[in-house]
Amino acid sequence: MDDAKRASLMDAAMEEFAERGIESASYNKIIERSGLSKGTVYYYFENKDSLLLTVFNEICERFHSAIGDLELPDTKENYWSISQEYHSRAIRFFFENPLVWRVLFWISKDAPYMCGQLEPFRGKVMRFMDGLILRGREIGAVRRDIPPDTIQRLMYALGKVMTASIMEECEAERCKSRQRREEEQVKIEKFISTMHDLSKRILTPEGDLE
Repeated sequence: MDDAKRASLMDAAMEEFAERGIESASYNKIIERSGLSKGTVYYYFENKDSLLLTVFNEICERFHSAIGDLELPDTKENYWSISQEYHSRAIRFFFENPLVWRVLFWISKDAPYMCGQLEPFRGKVMRFMDGLILRGREIGAVRRDIPPDTIQRLMYALGKVMTASIMEECEAERCKSRQRREEEQVKIEKFISTMHDLSKRILTPEGDLE
């Protein structure tokens, strides 16, 4: 499928999944929204679930691209500034792509049966954070009394809850006025600051806490 057709299909699928959820989304409606023929879409994707896998991979690729050129810290002193920049880029990605957040919400709610198939793609999303936690342990910025996989799950859960909270609040109050956009930016900055503060409190070795 060429890039233009693929982009049309991905956009149509994200819109349908975001609006109706995974279970209620109509495969025929997605095809209709994309402007492509049924024959073309069915040639590449035999059903809605196979398309969902590609949509999820697309989301992961976009997120990975949004994180960009961040490099893992090499000293204890610059660990938390890089951690905060990661959180800033991550939350801004979701805020600037509300359909993505809504699709992920519906996947977690409607499609737990696909967790095994989605896991390889999920690794792309967590790749930098996983590396950040391991590097932090190596350089003494992150506590070592908790297993790395436990820390990873804890930080993933914290990010998921905090992101859901800010996205739901901003979506409920979303308005095109300049004042409202400025208010949203203040909320986002507060969220980033809170996420950074909670991360430090959870991960910093006990003896290093101020």
